[in-house]
Amino acid sequence: MEEMIAKITEFLRKNPNSRARLICKEIGAEKKAVNSCLYSNIGKHFLKQGETPPLWRNVGDNTVSDDTHNNEAHNIDAPERD
Repeated sequence: MEEMIAKITEFLRKNPNSRARLICKEIGAEKKAVNSCLYSNIGKHFLKQGETPPLWRNVGDNTVSDDTHNNEAHNIDAPERD
């Protein structure tokens, strides 16, 4: 599970407030494994925002989501906004 935590943490560092489905796609893991890792590490490594679907970020990342992050097809290479 430590390898999965590391992959998710790295992805969320670059792409905070992401849906689990996008995390799965980008790190090449099954949704069941990613969800298990995310939910079992709430508060320790990851924070969940919202319910349907939740958006995920790393503990200590204070990035607030906006409507552009609610679209799963958002451009992960887009520059950060102020």
